[in-house]
This record gives sequence, structure tokens and C-alpha cells, in this order.
Amino acid sequence: MCVDIGLALLGMRARPYVRAASTEKPIRSGLQQLRIGAIELDGEVQSRIRHNPDAIREFSEAMVQGKPFPPVVVFYDGDRYWCGDGFHRVKAARRAKLTHVSAAVRKGGKRDAILHPVGANVAHGIRRTNADKRRAVLMLLRDPEWRHWSSREIARRAGVSHPFVESVRAGLTGNGYQSSTTRKSGDGRAIDTANTGASHASPGDDNPG
Repeated sequence: MCVDIGLALLGMRARPYVRAASTEKPIRSGLQQLRIGAIELDGEVQSRIRHNPDAIREFSEAMVQGKPFPPVVVFYDGDRYWCGDGFHRVKAARRAKLTHVSAAVRKGGKRDAILHPVGANVAHGIRRTNADKRRAVLMLLRDPEWRHWSSREIARRAGVSHPFVESVRAGLTGNGYQSSTTRKSGDGRAIDTANTGASHASPGDDNPG
């Protein structure tokens, strides 16, 4: 089933992962075959609670058989390639002892890589659990910059509902979290939420729409 998710639900242009070494050119952006050892898998970037070992095993077996997978997404800051989307695929490729993976390389650094997977796999990929969604929201709410975004903007970025974000934010406030009443919308406008009522949903039951 996990293989079916990887091959069918990801919905991206599939390219095969290769075993033979290829000549890497110093391309800073675009689609390329990237050496697996050059990809940073940083735990602070991963928005999931934990990896799915069954998915990694099944992806790996499919890769050994030569089945194509969509390219992973990495951000290059001139020094490191930070994995933004495709942790399971990179781990599977390592397990299959492949040398290179197809990667969509974008200009950016670690923070770009952190922000990207927060909303990744919303409409495709391995289904997120509610715990994964909560972690994605918390990653934004605990950041000194992103915490000032409006709950609707955070919901849009994380691929969850607005009430879900409000509920998680309220839970943090109850534990000493200082939430500013001035928040930023998606277009950068400041919004005063001091007198705005919020409807709260249980953070354990979210159905983003």
C-alpha cells in the first residue's frame, strides 16, 4: 500500500533512482541527480512525529526493482542541500544502497526547508496523523518569526483548519506561551486580534478542508 502511495498518490513526475554513479555538476537549482550523501536529513526540518519504517522498507524494495519515484525537494544554500520533502524516499534509497536520487533543487537554506515540509503531503504522499499535523502547527507557533502569523495563515501553510490552529495556540497560551494580539496575514498586513473571538476544535481531531 505504501508503494502505491509513493507511486500513485504523490502525483508528481516520476524519475528513476539510479545505482550507477553520475557526474554531478554544480547546478544550484533545477532537477538533477543528486548524491545521496550530500543531502542533509535534519530532525528539526522533519514535520512528522516519526518516520514510517514500513513505508521506508517498501519504498526501498520498489527502488531495488527499478520503479520510479518522484524527485525529492531540497534547498541549497551554497554549502548544504537541506531535504525539504522526501525524507522517506531518501532513507529508502540509502537502504537500497543507491548512490543518487532525482532531486528538485531550489535555492534556499534550512529555514526554507523547515517551512516547506510543514504543509507537504497534505494532498499527496503518506497520510499525516493528527499528531503530525499538531507538530507542523507547533513548529510555526514556536518560531520567533512565524508565530506572529495569523492563525488562518498558519492553517494555510500547515494544511490544517483554522479552528485547529486556534486550539493548539490556546493550549500553548495556557502553558505560559506568550501570544501577541497583533498578527500578520498572508499579505503582510498587521491584524489586531485582541477583541476577536475564536472557535476552538480539538487538536486531536482535525479535518482540514
